[in-house]
This record gives sequence, C-alpha cells and structure tokens, in this order.
Amino acid sequence: MSYFTSEKVTDRITRIHTPFGVCIYLVEGKEGALLLDTGMGCGDLKAYIDSICNKPLKVLLSHGHCDHAGGSAQFDDVYLPSADLELERYHCALDKRIAEIKNGPVLPPQEWRAEDMIPSRVKPYKELSEGMVFNIGEVSVEIIEVPGHTQGQLVFLIREEKTAIFGDACGVHTLLHFLESTTIKEYYQHLLHLKQYESAFDRILRYHGTFESPKVLLENNIELCERILNGTDDKIAGNFHGMKCLIARNENTDSAEEEVGNIMYNPDRIR
Repeated sequence: MSYFTSEKVTDRITRIHTPFGVCIYLVEGKEGALLLDTGMGCGDLKAYIDSICNKPLKVLLSHGHCDHAGGSAQFDDVYLPSADLELERYHCALDKRIAEIKNGPVLPPQEWRAEDMIPSRVKPYKELSEGMVFNIGEVSVEIIEVPGHTQGQLVFLIREEKTAIFGDACGVHTLLHFLESTTIKEYYQHLLHLKQYESAFDRILRYHGTFESPKVLLENNIELCERILNGTDDKIAGNFHGMKCLIARNENTDSAEEEVGNIMYNPDRIR
C-alpha cells in the first residue's frame, strides 16, 4: 500500500503527509530538490519521491527523533546535525520505531504492518550546521540551529518563499521535557537567536498538528520562556509521550486565537 499523499504549499514547496501524524517537506528548485525530514521509515518513501520529483535530491534532517529521521536509510545524500547523531542511533533503531508506532499517540493505519518498516540507516551522515545554505537553483534552504526539543534541533529558512519551517523547534506544543532536551534558559537564548531572522519570513510551517502557525507563535513562546524563568507560568501538570511534565500555559480559557504556542517542560531543567 502507499502510505503517502502530498499537497502543494507553494509552487516550490510540497507537503508530504506520512503516517502517524507527521509530515515532511520537499523543496524544488531549477537545479535540484531538498527533502526536509523522512518520517518514521514506514513504506517506500523513495519510490514516492521519485514519482513526484525527478531532480537530484539531498535530504536534510531537522533532528534525530525517529518520526523525522526514521526513513533516511533509503537515501544516499543525507545531512544531520552532529549533536543528534547519538540520539538518532538509539531513536531510529528498527525495534524502537516499531515500539513508538504501537505505543504512540497516533494510531497506525489499519493496513499497517511491521514488515513495511525499512531497516535502520548504516551509512554515515553528512554534517548539517548553522549558516549552511543549500542552493538548488533560484531557491535555497538556510540552516538555523535552535536547540531545545533536542540538542541538534534545526529550523529551515527559505528566504525566496519568505517561509521558515520551524518543525518541532517551536510550536503549538513545544516538547522540552525529554532527556535530550535543553534547559528552558538555553532554549530561550536560542529562540532569541531565531528571532533575529524574523524579517526573512512571513510564514511558519510545522511537522505536526495543523502544520502551520501564525508568525506570533515565535514571540509567544519567547514570552512563555520568560514566564517559566520568572516562575510566573501556569505550571499545569501534564503527561506527553508517557513522561510527566509541566505545561506552561493554561489552554482551557477563552483565549484569543493569536495566543498560540505552549511549552511542556521538566521543572528540574529550567536553568
């Protein structure tokens, strides 16, 4: 079966829907294409990409979690931030990915079979770091490091489209309660770094949920970090992916629509 569908975000950006509530993005230029993340590694993603794009392809991974880097074994030219190499080896192991699917928050398709999972990657990754720019002909993707969700978390900036793909770096529910996450103080500094680029984008794309957020998302999460650091956030007990955490903002209020963004964090990892 085919596990993938796609839709055009712009003429040069395609959103590819994969199973388990996660999407990936394909950016196409005159001379090549960039695949931003690879999903969980379920189904023949390479065949699907080949069916919609015949340009030379490179793969850029935003971070090492299995729902983003799990399909990388099908591709030769793959880049990953070195800070997430150890995380990827653990998190993208085949047994780990299957367990994540069976126990994850999104039920697998009824037709899903463990046999449809591709093997784990054995080829080495190429380094992906701050300031690198991949020009594929009249459009480019620039790398911005925004550690928080993981130590190597990246944002992809597409200046020609006035678009930033925040992915899991800054979202409606930014998960910072994992062992591999940074402290709130560190994350706050990285969001301030990201803010320096805000004149370069008008549109924010993400990998989960609604897949897109208003630009105020960044400022709201910066303000939430400040509230956490000051001890004035809402501190609501929560549980995400089987791990206890605190939720910074109470969402059960009649908030205005622009009050988008939240942070889930470990109270022992603030500073």
